[in-house]
Amino acid sequence: MEADAVPDVCRKHASSRQAVPRFFWRDEPMGSDMVVALGRATVDGHTLFGHNSGRIGNKTPCLCLSPGRQHEPGEKLRTQYVEIPQARQVFAVLGSRQSGLWGYDHGVNENQVAAGCVALPAALRCQQPGLTGPDLVRLILERSHSARQAVDLLTGLVERHGQGAFPVCPEESDHDSAFLIADGVEAYAVETAGKHWVYQEIHEVRAVSEARVVHQDWDRISCGLAGHAIAQGWWPEDGSKLDFAAALARNAAAESGNLRRWGRATLLLEEQNGHIDSMFLRRVLSDHYEDGSDALAFFGVAAGRESLCRHERGPARSATASSFVAELTAGTGRPGIAWCALAAPCLGAYFPILLDGDLPEALAQEDLRSLGASLSGRVLHLAEQLDQHPDRLGHAREHFARLQARFDQETEEFLSEAAALKQRAAQTELRRHTSLFMQHNVERFDEVLSEMLKQRTWVAVES
Repeated sequence: MEADAVPDVCRKHASSRQAVPRFFWRDEPMGSDMVVALGRATVDGHTLFGHNSGRIGNKTPCLCLSPGRQHEPGEKLRTQYVEIPQARQVFAVLGSRQSGLWGYDHGVNENQVAAGCVALPAALRCQQPGLTGPDLVRLILERSHSARQAVDLLTGLVERHGQGAFPVCPEESDHDSAFLIADGVEAYAVETAGKHWVYQEIHEVRAVSEARVVHQDWDRISCGLAGHAIAQGWWPEDGSKLDFAAALARNAAAESGNLRRWGRATLLLEEQNGHIDSMFLRRVLSDHYEDGSDALAFFGVAAGRESLCRHERGPARSATASSFVAELTAGTGRPGIAWCALAAPCLGAYFPILLDGDLPEALAQEDLRSLGASLSGRVLHLAEQLDQHPDRLGHAREHFARLQARFDQETEEFLSEAAALKQRAAQTELRRHTSLFMQHNVERFDEVLSEMLKQRTWVAVES
């Protein structure tokens, strides 16, 4: 398909889009948020990256572990909408993919570069289909040695192929994207608008939500964006530095909830600056403004508050689909590790995932039709049962907290063994041990989850 062709999937949405809101998050934000803490802000000097990825409806994402490989010159690559040249070498990537998409919401590669994306209201529109936010996340992870290289790749791809909204695109693609990119020493926040972009280098901590927050504090800007904003009357021609967020703002009222989530995440990070560890970052991503009872915090958020961990509630259909924390330790001799939670992170546990082993099948299942078919679907089922019996929430959290403590302790012990195997270049043994370690953790989680579901069924029968 030519780059300027309109895919069939877009044409079939063209007529129906006249009756729906222009941007799907105006009434129903996806509820995706990202956070990063560089070494100077953390307890152990390692960079920590986190992302809550949102969903709408019953679709749940699956984990993917794609191997690194070499490609022949001239090979092409099919992304969501367009075909682009394939890189000669791609790196191994652990990513989270929504059903029906080619790209990843977030992920980390073998070089310990992490990246994720969230949706922004569409400010500029491309003339033909381009790359999606998840496309760009996957592409930069497959091709980058460092965060700095990833930023350069991302901005170059956006300028060359475009991104985001285009004429008669599906409603779920009708947006721009913001990105957070990090490695063991650097991190960057990128905001886009059509083929344009700005980015900030991050020095300690940063949160990114579904709202533009880069004003005049950008470090670099795409060529021609300032001139375009002036020509459109969005910014005065007085020689002042372009305020990106102000010039491209389209519906401030609709973004208010997203800005509150961004403010909440920023406050939590700043309050703990210098003392952040992976457990704290997991608590941030599980946040429900927990200054009251567990039940109130979990099942309802007070007016004017937007929790970072989201659940389907009443007419609302958006919810946290998965949560992800990456510990980026390149250059330390310690293997990198990602922590992945299924569905809402406040109910369940974060699995330790390493790129050196085979991903357990239960974590890679794509849950397209039946929510009961995968672990994530069963976690959602438990959340629904707890909605009917909120008095049992504390009991469920206690069980999963004990499991998480075991995961944390045994992972520390395993990482020491894995580092020794890496140093000896015992790759076959490392892969076998890592695969068994991850599978064992999945089985433990399944046991606890099954027991909790049985208890919920027993309570329902007894009542």
